[in-house]
Amino acid sequence: MAKGRHEHLLGQVDGLSVGSVPPVVHSVVSMGDRDLTRGRLPLGTDRWRTVVRPVQSDRRALPLAQARNAAAEAAVEEGADLLVFMGGDVIPGKRALERYADAVTTGAPDGVSGPVVWQGPLLHLPPLENEALGYPFGHLAEIATPTGSDPVLEPGQLLHEPDWGHFRGCAFAMTARDFADVGGFCPDYTGHGLEDADFARKVGDAGGSLVWVGGAASYLQPVPAPDTADELRIALRHAATWRARWGTDPDHPMIDRLLGAGVLQRAETGGYVAV
Repeated sequence: MAKGRHEHLLGQVDGLSVGSVPPVVHSVVSMGDRDLTRGRLPLGTDRWRTVVRPVQSDRRALPLAQARNAAAEAAVEEGADLLVFMGGDVIPGKRALERYADAVTTGAPDGVSGPVVWQGPLLHLPPLENEALGYPFGHLAEIATPTGSDPVLEPGQLLHEPDWGHFRGCAFAMTARDFADVGGFCPDYTGHGLEDADFARKVGDAGGSLVWVGGAASYLQPVPAPDTADELRIALRHAATWRARWGTDPDHPMIDRLLGAGVLQRAETGGYVAV
């Protein structure tokens, strides 16, 4: 899903173009992006089908959860049975799609049950030195910084991850059947915050599992840091949604960060209030 940052989305297309296997369909959701909705970006290729679907959007808080559901629905309509979710700022590694497909074919490790979320390592790319040249797609691993909490695995190695706190919605894979069985992301969350944790809880409560896939690397392009006031507004709304859905207050890094910054505090009666 995307709103602006067109160069980031085009970087994703370039990453798919040099991949070891192409997707069946590249399902893109426009969150109020007129240029994207009207087909003004060069996303097309003869190696796969490209589908662009718009969703209604509030510029103050993008409907990321709803957009992921819409992207999955469009992909399934086009015949996809394995869904690889990549945020608009993410570039898939050369063998990411191949590794995910191999993992699903091989099957989950022993002891893993229920709907399975497959997740590869995420690496962070530095700012572009020359925007006209773009990233060196054959050498992304050499210039990117690994996420410290991701395990180091051999290509194709699978590892069960019991801690759902490691799940991230910007880069993962799931069979279409498992995603449908879980019910997708909760669209009540708008803006980036607790929608990933909510989805992880849904999968966990359904008896599902999170599995690391060695070699299914993806690369996050630099994005601006969120504005604290915007993040606080979204956090308050997300925390209220979480409490209504799960009956407890969320434990989440975004909440901890805002508590530590002194702009959020716990209310005596439960929930959170802005300071």
